[in-house]
Amino acid sequence: MPQAPVVDPASRTASSWSARLAALKSRHVPDDDPRIIECREGLAYWRVRRSIDAERGQLSRAGVDRLRGQLSGAVAS
Repeated sequence: MPQAPVVDPASRTASSWSARLAALKSRHVPDDDPRIIECREGLAYWRVRRSIDAERGQLSRAGVDRLRGQLSGAVAS
């Protein structure tokens, strides 16, 4: 299956990604479809972003560096 072009996850709100995922799943689109993957990546972005926003100003420089490394290793392939 061809890969979909990379879309900026911030281009949609979390609720928009969720609605798109629900619409696709209601039409029985398989989990390996690029549109489903894109929705899940968008939702993951918003979950992480909300966590970062909630902890803004509370993290040490060392904590930020460690998290940056973990995020780099968590990239979907």
